Amino acid sequence: MTNSNPFGVSNPEDLSPEYIAKYFVDVFTDFPRLNHAENTFVHGARGTGKSMMLRRLEASVMLLAEPGKTFENLPFLGVHVPLRKIEFGITELTRPKGTTSTALGEHMLTMHVMFRLARLLKAITGPEQRQAMLELATSFAERYVDCGGNISGSAIPADGSASDLCTWIESVSEREAVAVRQHIKRLSFGNGLPYNGALTGYLDLLLPIAEHLTRASGMPHVPLFVMFDDADNLPKSMQRVLNSWVSTRSIHAICLKVSTQLSYASWRTLDGRLIESPHDFNEVDIASIYTKTKDRFSRRLHEIVALRLKHADISTAPRDFFPCDEDQKRRIDEIADAITAEWQARKASGVEGGGTKAADDVSRYAIPRFMTGLAGASKSTHTYSYAGFDSLVDLSSGVVRWFLEPAARMYDEAASDGMDPVTHIPPRVQDKVIQAWSREFTEKLLAMEAEDDVEVDADAPLSVGPDARLAEGLHNLVHGLGAFFRARLLDPDASERRAFSVVVTGSISTELAEVLNCGVRLGYLQKSDYAGKNTTTGRHPRYILARRLGPAFNLDVSGYAANLSVTAKALSIAVSDPKRFVTMRVGEEKATGGTPQLTLKLEDET
Repeated sequence: MTNSNPFGVSNPEDLSPEYIAKYFVDVFTDFPRLNHAENTFVHGARGTGKSMMLRRLEASVMLLAEPGKTFENLPFLGVHVPLRKIEFGITELTRPKGTTSTALGEHMLTMHVMFRLARLLKAITGPEQRQAMLELATSFAERYVDCGGNISGSAIPADGSASDLCTWIESVSEREAVAVRQHIKRLSFGNGLPYNGALTGYLDLLLPIAEHLTRASGMPHVPLFVMFDDADNLPKSMQRVLNSWVSTRSIHAICLKVSTQLSYASWRTLDGRLIESPHDFNEVDIASIYTKTKDRFSRRLHEIVALRLKHADISTAPRDFFPCDEDQKRRIDEIADAITAEWQARKASGVEGGGTKAADDVSRYAIPRFMTGLAGASKSTHTYSYAGFDSLVDLSSGVVRWFLEPAARMYDEAASDGMDPVTHIPPRVQDKVIQAWSREFTEKLLAMEAEDDVEVDADAPLSVGPDARLAEGLHNLVHGLGAFFRARLLDPDASERRAFSVVVTGSISTELAEVLNCGVRLGYLQKSDYAGKNTTTGRHPRYILARRLGPAFNLDVSGYAANLSVTAKALSIAVSDPKRFVTMRVGEEKATGGTPQLTLKLEDET
């Protein structure tokens, strides 16, 4: 092939600083708080770009990405600290209890940060920082020994380079992290082995080290940004350790940036106090920014795609690279013209009803009418095309990875069909990939249902995954909502035919809440709240079905959609019996001559 796949997606942790500096599109105007010297929690589902943002703030990337940026004028010293499942999302970490658990957990977390910090400093320091690194290694050794550590078999390389000194800190920290992890694992055998190793912590070691760095000769006198990635992987006891670090408010030396995949389980410190915004930290919710303002997300994706095409030496513009089905567009435009003529005739005759502008009716009814025609005598619903850049943006539901992953498959498919070079993705290829990609999402839940023999401790991280009961309930709920939204789309009597969200009224049971929270955590649902314009009942939770599921249920994923009201009791029925839920809801609407709901509000309005 002439050009390699420009849309490949890799784990951000595995990407080199050079790659991130080259391909990252600056989104910090959307999330300015990330650059501020403050503790910040960054929330978003997997694939929304949290890790890439944190990696971009890393000092090694910043020096490559910003022309004129030097070591001395860094605004902060950013270090990326991934909290991988394989290290922190294991059930063994939940076995120690009480103070034993928190003491070992804090020590393990401290050593993990020191390991990552030493690795970063090794990459960015040179001869000018040798003395500072010698002082750092000495300070580290003294404090490590004071905390019960032993370095008798590994002396500081006093005559070594800055790199050698950083390597020594890295090695000591790594060995200590492995040693405490091994001890915790062995506790599962019930042998009651005593722990005689070091017990470092934030106040005893990490904060003094950071304060030393802010004063050291040859170092930028700026705070250390410690960027914890995927903190959901920590067991609750270690989340409380991290919360205790946040509560110290020591942002003069350390600012904590903590990313979560919407399942951070505890906001309490070790002594039971709640950390609160904005006193202890600030929050950034990626989903709320990009799903409420789709134009902003579309612009960002356009920039990302354009940059990737440029580096692949492909001169095609993003919208031309992902063309829509022109025949389908022509037929929908004809329907739009007919709707406009109907609106004009209605207004001329003084008949009430419809939108305030012809464009409103076109947005609401053009595609539903087209899809109703496809579902008529021919029953050829599968022929609706989801091709086109704007449609792919809608399908990605505010998740960058959900655009890039199918785009990468489309590129490979086009190349395997003999297109060389690949200058665009034909609509038929886009549709083939999109249909399979959407179905895969629902089938994943079936795979989770089968995994009913997985041992999960009660204190295990929520990101370990749902149990079979939750997966089955979520599978039913998704299918119930998808089928209901499809029925409305085909209902010519419905005032708002396009729907993708429900506003839940009434008391939500614990069982329903678990399923809904699981759906949000895994990306099948997005959550916000809702206050109807003409209601005095306060705000209600709103759950939006991921548009990625649209093709699986033959839904219209474009533009605006109505919020449909549903009681918590009815939604509980969907969790156990989706067919009954759909039958009941459609029957209610037919019986009442409309949709029993709160005041309708377009989904994209804020």
